[in-house]
Amino acid sequence: MKYTLQRELLEAYYSDPEAHDASGREENEAIENSELSYHGQPVKMLYLPKAFTEDGLAIVRSAGETMWQILVKVMRRYIECPEYRALFGFSEELEELILNLPGYNCLLPLCRLDIFWNEKSGDFAFCEFNADGASAMNENRVMGQLFARSKICRNLKDTYEIEEFELFDSWVRTFLAICCQDPRLNIRLRDVTREKSIQENIFGQPEDVISSEDYDPVSLPNVAIVDFLENAISLNEFDRFVQAFRRAGCQARIAEIRDLSYDGEKLYTRDGMRVDAIYRRAVTSDIMDHREEIGDFISAVRDKKVTLVGDFVTQIVHDKILFRILHQEETMSFLTAEENLFIMRHVPFTAILGPIHANRDDIRRRFKEWIIKPEDSYGAEGIFYSGNMKQEDWEKTLDACCGQGYIIQEYIEPYRTLNADYSKTSYEGNDYQEQALGQKSPYIHSFANMTGLYLYGGRLAGIYSRLSPVNIISVEGDEHEMVSVLVRPREKEK
Repeated sequence: MKYTLQRELLEAYYSDPEAHDASGREENEAIENSELSYHGQPVKMLYLPKAFTEDGLAIVRSAGETMWQILVKVMRRYIECPEYRALFGFSEELEELILNLPGYNCLLPLCRLDIFWNEKSGDFAFCEFNADGASAMNENRVMGQLFARSKICRNLKDTYEIEEFELFDSWVRTFLAICCQDPRLNIRLRDVTREKSIQENIFGQPEDVISSEDYDPVSLPNVAIVDFLENAISLNEFDRFVQAFRRAGCQARIAEIRDLSYDGEKLYTRDGMRVDAIYRRAVTSDIMDHREEIGDFISAVRDKKVTLVGDFVTQIVHDKILFRILHQEETMSFLTAEENLFIMRHVPFTAILGPIHANRDDIRRRFKEWIIKPEDSYGAEGIFYSGNMKQEDWEKTLDACCGQGYIIQEYIEPYRTLNADYSKTSYEGNDYQEQALGQKSPYIHSFANMTGLYLYGGRLAGIYSRLSPVNIISVEGDEHEMVSVLVRPREKEK
């Protein structure tokens, strides 16, 4: 069974490498001058796309949607059970915010679940759960536009229909469907004969994500996209969401979270727009670090005078300690046998890095490889991989991170694929390029893959493909990206 078109794409490249190299260099120049950047640095885009077949998409869809349902069960258990709550170790103030539940039922409106996926076998392992602040939706949009102009796309279209993942208007439709669950907003449909606008299933998912044209425009909420703007990866992405909300008929603004003002009844942006609903991009760790600067925002949320999508309850998912808790008896006891088997197969062993694990012989002597991560961070920062270190340095890192808010996790070997890179990346001294030895093109290199699954209201909405020439996929690991598309064979003319 074929899950992606990796082999076919490489064959297409080698059928006319000079023409593809010219197309790739043109694409690279365009991406360097595009609106895409990561904290001011251009995104590095690889030439060959991640082309999912319907069989491949079915695997990752099932992976993401199954895990989403497990995560919602965990969130509900946290809410209902004080003993289970204690496993997470959140501060009293954060716990209070988490338990101040929203007026809607979909506890996990948006998330990106990152997996290491073996495109040959179909097997996968989860790497990270991103809830509040999940980003990079704009990358696929811009890369898709550039890909559509490339020679490799033209080659692919000869035999396949190509479908891109749309992540802006689809999020607005889900956002409004979730807001419809909150009676405070009183969002109405044009068709008043409809008894209930948004049907729900047992997980609080909106089952009927309708077109924005079906809403009474007068009843639509004013929406603020809120963050600590100095931490925003790209305001261009925020602006794309503003445009999508406006297309749906909402007033919408980008708002610096510190500038929001609250009069005890309504929340306002700096320019005076009343805020009815917030699309939160500010991650919880930043909010807690700066809570004394954002009293008006926190007060309005506490008083339930604004609808916060996603609510603080999503921190249960975002914190990396959840990887450990998923394997504990306290979690296994309320999950089904199938869900527990899913976790055993696809969630790597994880533990808090304290003295017990820092001094475990198999970890210290690296009988297998390990990875150290901060318990609560984002942007793949502060990650240490034992395979990149000398034994002495690994032991020093274990000692330095022990008891300092880190987890230690079983290392999962990423699946590697070949791709053409026209960026200024240096491959000199790279020890991970064995796969690329013997390639006839100087632009073909080997990359570790990570597949990010966007879920809107619990349903797969799109895919974010990140890669690295080394085995740690992060900015420090010289992260690259590629457009993700779904392909279907064209019907042969009779």
